[in-house]
Amino acid sequence: MQFPSISLHRIIFLLTLAFVMLVMLAPSSALEFLRVEYSWVDRVADFLDLIAPGVDFDHLSAFVALGFAVRFGWPTGRARHVAVGLLALASLTEFIQIWIPGRVASPFHTVMDVVGGMGGFGVAWLLTYAWGHEALRDHHPH
Repeated sequence: MQFPSISLHRIIFLLTLAFVMLVMLAPSSALEFLRVEYSWVDRVADFLDLIAPGVDFDHLSAFVALGFAVRFGWPTGRARHVAVGLLALASLTEFIQIWIPGRVASPFHTVMDVVGGMGGFGVAWLLTYAWGHEALRDHHPH
């Protein structure tokens, strides 16, 4: 029996997806444990809260990473399909958070997740466009 090959990009995308699901569905006590156990996590969280109070950087950064990984793991995906997928995933995780201790489901988080994911996808698209552009390729040493 022959198994289909899977690319490294696809593996990274799937691992990123699993990580995002884990972070979004972890009880708040697990996230607090990270802040207590690793002081640098607490310092980063405090700094981000200081520069942008009220913005949930855990949501934003997780979905930026996911959107970036989607571009490489699903290279044929169009922006509108990625947006629908991100919206479905964000809505599902927010819905499930209703039953997770210490987590709060919020439509604002869903919007932030989709915006972050599309931002990551957009940056990755720009990078792949730049790498594939003929004018840029001629200026790089071989």
